[in-house]
Amino acid sequence: MCKFLLDSGADVNAKGGESVATPAMWAAQRCHYYIVHLLLQCGADPLLTDVQGYNILHLATIDGNAFLLVLLLHQEIPVDAMDQQGHTGLMWAAYKGFPACVDLFLRWGANTNAVDESGLTPLHWALVKGSLPCVQKLIEYGADRFSKTRDGKAPATVASEMNTVRVWYRALDECGYEFDGNPKALPMGLASWVRNKSIMSKFFFLWPFLMVFVATWILSNMAIYASIPAMLITVFGLQYVAQKAASKGPSEYRVLQRTVSSCRVCVWP
Repeated sequence: MCKFLLDSGADVNAKGGESVATPAMWAAQRCHYYIVHLLLQCGADPLLTDVQGYNILHLATIDGNAFLLVLLLHQEIPVDAMDQQGHTGLMWAAYKGFPACVDLFLRWGANTNAVDESGLTPLHWALVKGSLPCVQKLIEYGADRFSKTRDGKAPATVASEMNTVRVWYRALDECGYEFDGNPKALPMGLASWVRNKSIMSKFFFLWPFLMVFVATWILSNMAIYASIPAMLITVFGLQYVAQKAASKGPSEYRVLQRTVSSCRVCVWP
């Protein structure tokens, strides 16, 4: 039907309805992926806004449609486009508690420290909802943990007011920060080493070879009844060291601390 109407000369950018929105906006609100795709191919302007100042990217984000967001982000829509109140798509995704959308915006280069008219950042909005994956992902991508709103509220203050303190503390802990937002201290000056991506990439590349070498040496130089338990204990010990290093290192390595077995460390690229 849409194809027929367009072929018959219907205006693809006509606005109407209570929201004074275009056909593409109405389709996006109802998560009609293929209709949106058709309308864009037929010349729909993705930068137009409705009566509330939302463009099609905002509307798709509010509904949490990650597949539609991928399509729209390929239409040269600025990833940090704002609505009338200064809210970006990332802010809406964080406020709604959509981890997949938050991750998508961050991978697309969205500004983690953008502020709206009230001075709230995406991290502030994520703490309103209290979605742990959203808060954690924002911290991993460098969100300012101490940024204050125009009312002087830091993320910790918002978490306290919204009863999401446990989420805030857990996200900080899993991202390598103390509860006050400062990086965790490491003994013997290891902080600069562990948080260096170049050093950590070499560490995780060489660590499996060390594990294999140690395991082989133990099996070759000890009696069979003692070598097997000794090898297992040593391998699991080395796995534990790798997981602890990952938990203190850059965000992309922290997935190792949640691995189920040492086999995953051995195949780490």
